[in-house]
Amino acid sequence: MFAYIQQFYFKSHLLSKAQFDDMCSHGKVIEQDERGIKVMILANGDFLKIFRVRHLISGAQLYTHARRFCRNAKRLENLNIPTVKVKKLFYFEDNRHAAVLYAPLPGETLKQYLRSDAIDNEALAQKLGQFMAKLHFNGVHFHSLHTGNVVITPQGEVGLIDISDMSMYPWPLLCNTRARSFKRFCRYSEEIKMAGRVFWERLQYHYFEHSLSSPMCIAKIKNANQKLIHFQE
Repeated sequence: MFAYIQQFYFKSHLLSKAQFDDMCSHGKVIEQDERGIKVMILANGDFLKIFRVRHLISGAQLYTHARRFCRNAKRLENLNIPTVKVKKLFYFEDNRHAAVLYAPLPGETLKQYLRSDAIDNEALAQKLGQFMAKLHFNGVHFHSLHTGNVVITPQGEVGLIDISDMSMYPWPLLCNTRARSFKRFCRYSEEIKMAGRVFWERLQYHYFEHSLSSPMCIAKIKNANQKLIHFQE
Protein backbone atom coordinates (compact mmCIF):
# COMPACT_ATOMS: atom_id res chain seq x y z
CA MET A 1 0.00 0.00 0.00
CA PHE A 2 2.84 2.38 0.88
CA ALA A 3 4.57 1.65 -2.43
CA TYR A 4 1.33 2.43 -4.29
CA ILE A 5 0.98 5.81 -2.53
CA GLN A 6 4.67 6.58 -2.91
CA GLN A 7 4.58 6.31 -6.71
CA PHE A 8 2.19 9.31 -6.80
CA TYR A 9 4.20 11.41 -4.33
CA PHE A 10 5.98 14.46 -5.69
CA LYS A 11 8.50 16.37 -3.61
CA SER A 12 7.79 20.10 -3.59
CA HIS A 13 10.67 22.51 -4.22
CA LEU A 14 10.95 26.18 -3.27
CA LEU A 15 10.59 28.61 -6.17
CA SER A 16 12.19 31.82 -4.97
CA LYS A 17 11.11 35.25 -6.14
CA ALA A 18 14.42 35.67 -7.95
CA GLN A 19 13.98 32.37 -9.81
CA PHE A 20 10.41 33.20 -10.73
CA ASP A 21 11.34 36.69 -11.91
CA ASP A 22 14.09 35.18 -14.07
CA MET A 23 11.59 32.76 -15.62
CA CYS A 24 9.23 35.64 -16.34
CA SER A 25 11.98 37.75 -17.93
CA HIS A 26 12.88 34.99 -20.40
CA GLY A 27 9.47 33.36 -20.78
CA LYS A 28 6.27 34.23 -22.61
CA VAL A 29 2.92 34.49 -20.84
CA ILE A 30 0.23 32.57 -22.72
CA GLU A 31 -2.55 32.74 -20.14
CA GLN A 32 -3.31 35.11 -17.27
CA ASP A 33 -6.19 36.66 -15.36
CA GLU A 34 -6.76 39.49 -12.88
CA ARG A 35 -4.74 37.62 -10.25
CA GLY A 36 -1.65 37.25 -12.43
CA ILE A 37 0.12 34.71 -14.64
CA LYS A 38 -1.57 31.33 -15.07
CA VAL A 39 0.56 29.64 -17.74
CA MET A 40 3.94 30.64 -19.15
CA ILE A 41 6.15 29.03 -21.78
CA LEU A 42 9.83 29.16 -20.89
CA ALA A 43 12.81 29.73 -23.16
CA ASN A 44 13.53 25.98 -23.44
CA GLY A 45 9.94 25.14 -24.42
CA ASP A 46 8.81 23.86 -21.02
CA PHE A 47 5.65 25.23 -19.42
CA LEU A 48 5.15 26.68 -15.95
CA LYS A 49 1.58 26.51 -14.68
CA ILE A 50 0.64 28.53 -11.59
CA PHE A 51 -2.04 27.24 -9.24
CA ARG A 52 -3.46 29.83 -6.86
CA VAL A 53 -5.52 29.08 -3.76
CA ARG A 54 -8.60 31.29 -3.92
CA HIS A 55 -9.68 31.03 -0.29
CA LEU A 56 -7.78 31.08 3.00
CA ILE A 57 -9.68 28.02 4.23
CA SER A 58 -9.65 25.54 1.39
CA GLY A 59 -9.05 21.85 0.74
CA ALA A 60 -6.50 22.97 -1.82
CA GLN A 61 -4.34 24.07 1.11
CA LEU A 62 -3.96 20.44 2.15
CA TYR A 63 -3.78 18.86 -1.28
CA THR A 64 -3.08 21.49 -3.91
CA HIS A 65 -4.41 21.48 -7.44
CA ALA A 66 -0.76 21.50 -8.51
CA ARG A 67 -0.12 18.22 -6.69
CA ARG A 68 -3.33 16.79 -8.18
CA PHE A 69 -2.06 17.79 -11.64
CA CYS A 70 1.17 15.86 -10.98
CA ARG A 71 -0.68 12.82 -9.66
CA ASN A 72 -3.02 12.73 -12.65
CA ALA A 73 -0.09 12.93 -15.07
CA LYS A 74 1.51 9.91 -13.38
CA ARG A 75 -1.73 7.94 -13.38
CA LEU A 76 -2.31 8.62 -17.07
CA GLU A 77 1.27 7.58 -17.80
CA ASN A 78 0.64 4.29 -15.98
CA LEU A 79 -2.37 3.73 -18.26
CA ASN A 80 -0.24 4.48 -21.37
CA ILE A 81 -2.34 7.57 -22.11
CA PRO A 82 -0.19 10.34 -23.64
CA THR A 83 -0.07 13.50 -21.53
CA VAL A 84 2.33 16.18 -20.27
CA LYS A 85 5.62 15.18 -18.60
CA VAL A 86 5.91 16.68 -15.12
CA LYS A 87 9.44 17.80 -14.24
CA LYS A 88 9.05 19.64 -10.93
CA LEU A 89 6.51 20.71 -8.35
CA PHE A 90 7.12 24.11 -6.73
CA TYR A 91 5.83 26.13 -3.80
CA PHE A 92 6.23 29.88 -3.24
CA GLU A 93 7.79 31.02 0.03
CA ASP A 94 5.64 34.13 0.55
CA ASN A 95 2.14 32.77 -0.21
CA ARG A 96 0.00 29.66 -0.51
CA HIS A 97 0.33 29.25 -4.27
CA ALA A 98 2.08 26.41 -6.12
CA ALA A 99 3.39 25.76 -9.61
CA VAL A 100 4.22 22.84 -11.89
CA LEU A 101 7.03 22.74 -14.43
CA TYR A 102 6.29 20.33 -17.26
CA ALA A 103 7.16 19.44 -20.82
CA PRO A 104 4.12 19.86 -23.10
CA LEU A 105 2.53 17.04 -25.06
CA PRO A 106 3.61 17.50 -28.70
CA GLY A 107 0.88 17.65 -31.32
CA GLU A 108 -2.24 19.57 -32.30
CA THR A 109 -5.35 19.98 -30.22
CA LEU A 110 -8.47 18.36 -31.61
CA LYS A 111 -9.89 21.85 -32.12
CA GLN A 112 -6.95 22.71 -34.39
CA TYR A 113 -7.07 19.30 -36.05
CA LEU A 114 -10.73 19.62 -37.01
CA ARG A 115 -9.94 22.86 -38.85
CA SER A 116 -7.56 21.06 -41.19
CA ASP A 117 -8.79 20.21 -44.69
CA ALA A 118 -6.58 17.13 -44.88
CA ILE A 119 -8.05 15.07 -42.03
CA ASP A 120 -9.44 11.57 -42.52
CA ASN A 121 -12.78 11.82 -40.71
CA GLU A 122 -13.33 8.07 -40.43
CA ALA A 123 -9.82 7.41 -39.05
CA LEU A 124 -10.17 10.29 -36.58
CA ALA A 125 -13.62 9.16 -35.45
CA GLN A 126 -12.23 5.67 -34.85
CA LYS A 127 -9.27 6.97 -32.83
CA LEU A 128 -11.43 9.22 -30.67
CA GLY A 129 -14.12 6.60 -30.13
CA GLN A 130 -11.56 4.02 -29.03
CA PHE A 131 -9.78 6.61 -26.88
CA MET A 132 -12.92 7.61 -25.00
CA ALA A 133 -13.78 3.95 -24.52
CA LYS A 134 -10.32 3.39 -23.02
CA LEU A 135 -10.71 6.37 -20.67
CA HIS A 136 -14.12 5.24 -19.44
CA PHE A 137 -13.17 1.57 -19.09
CA ASN A 138 -10.15 2.58 -16.98
CA GLY A 139 -12.26 4.79 -14.71
CA VAL A 140 -11.00 8.14 -16.02
CA HIS A 141 -13.56 10.94 -15.76
CA PHE A 142 -11.97 14.03 -17.29
CA HIS A 143 -14.14 16.94 -16.18
CA SER A 144 -12.53 19.29 -18.72
CA LEU A 145 -12.96 16.99 -21.71
CA HIS A 146 -13.31 19.21 -24.76
CA THR A 147 -11.63 19.70 -28.13
CA GLY A 148 -9.07 22.15 -26.71
CA ASN A 149 -7.76 19.62 -24.17
CA VAL A 150 -7.53 16.59 -26.47
CA VAL A 151 -4.27 16.35 -28.45
CA ILE A 152 -3.40 14.35 -31.55
CA THR A 153 0.33 13.59 -31.32
CA PRO A 154 2.73 13.43 -34.30
CA GLN A 155 2.60 9.62 -33.91
CA GLY A 156 -1.18 9.71 -34.36
CA GLU A 157 -2.00 8.90 -30.73
CA VAL A 158 -4.68 10.69 -28.71
CA GLY A 159 -3.69 12.34 -25.44
CA LEU A 160 -4.85 14.83 -22.79
CA ILE A 161 -3.62 18.18 -21.48
CA ASP A 162 -4.80 20.57 -18.72
CA ILE A 163 -5.37 17.55 -16.51
CA SER A 164 -5.86 18.95 -12.98
CA ASP A 165 -9.67 18.57 -13.10
CA MET A 166 -9.98 14.81 -13.27
CA SER A 167 -11.41 11.95 -11.20
CA MET A 168 -9.95 8.45 -11.55
CA TYR A 169 -11.67 5.36 -10.18
CA PRO A 170 -10.49 1.74 -9.84
CA TRP A 171 -13.53 0.58 -11.83
CA PRO A 172 -15.09 1.46 -15.22
CA LEU A 173 -17.24 4.60 -15.23
CA LEU A 174 -20.94 4.18 -14.54
CA CYS A 175 -23.40 4.80 -17.35
CA ASN A 176 -24.58 8.21 -16.09
CA THR A 177 -20.99 9.39 -15.75
CA ARG A 178 -20.22 8.25 -19.29
CA ALA A 179 -23.21 10.20 -20.56
CA ARG A 180 -22.01 13.33 -18.71
CA SER A 181 -18.58 12.89 -20.26
CA PHE A 182 -20.11 12.88 -23.76
CA LYS A 183 -22.20 15.91 -22.83
CA ARG A 184 -19.06 17.87 -21.98
CA PHE A 185 -17.33 16.70 -25.11
CA CYS A 186 -20.25 17.64 -27.38
CA ARG A 187 -21.19 20.97 -25.85
CA TYR A 188 -19.06 23.06 -28.21
CA SER A 189 -21.40 23.68 -31.13
CA GLU A 190 -18.72 25.06 -33.45
CA GLU A 191 -16.76 21.80 -33.42
CA ILE A 192 -19.90 19.66 -33.76
CA LYS A 193 -21.00 21.60 -36.83
CA MET A 194 -17.47 21.56 -38.23
CA ALA A 195 -17.13 17.78 -37.94
CA GLY A 196 -20.70 17.04 -38.96
CA ARG A 197 -23.32 14.58 -37.76
CA VAL A 198 -21.81 11.57 -39.59
CA PHE A 199 -18.47 12.09 -37.81
CA TRP A 200 -20.06 12.08 -34.35
CA GLU A 201 -22.20 9.07 -35.21
CA ARG A 202 -19.10 7.17 -36.36
CA LEU A 203 -17.25 8.22 -33.20
CA GLN A 204 -20.07 6.75 -31.12
CA TYR A 205 -20.06 3.57 -33.20
CA HIS A 206 -16.37 2.98 -32.50
CA TYR A 207 -16.85 3.93 -28.85
CA PHE A 208 -19.56 1.33 -28.31
CA GLU A 209 -17.54 -1.23 -30.24
CA HIS A 210 -14.81 -1.02 -27.58
CA SER A 211 -16.57 0.22 -24.43
CA LEU A 212 -17.94 -3.12 -23.14
CA SER A 213 -21.09 -1.25 -22.07
CA SER A 214 -24.39 -3.00 -21.46
CA PRO A 215 -27.14 -2.71 -24.11
CA MET A 216 -29.17 -0.55 -21.69
CA CYS A 217 -26.23 1.82 -21.15
CA ILE A 218 -25.55 2.03 -24.89
CA ALA A 219 -29.18 2.97 -25.55
CA LYS A 220 -29.11 5.61 -22.81
CA ILE A 221 -25.93 7.26 -24.10
CA LYS A 222 -27.13 7.14 -27.71
CA ASN A 223 -30.38 8.83 -26.74
CA ALA A 224 -28.59 11.53 -24.75
CA ASN A 225 -26.07 12.17 -27.55
CA GLN A 226 -28.79 12.32 -30.20
CA LYS A 227 -30.46 15.13 -28.26
CA LEU A 228 -27.15 16.97 -27.88
CA ILE A 229 -26.28 16.84 -31.56
CA HIS A 230 -29.82 17.73 -32.64
CA PHE A 231 -29.78 20.72 -30.26
CA GLN A 232 -26.58 22.05 -31.85
CA GLU A 233 -27.79 21.79 -35.44
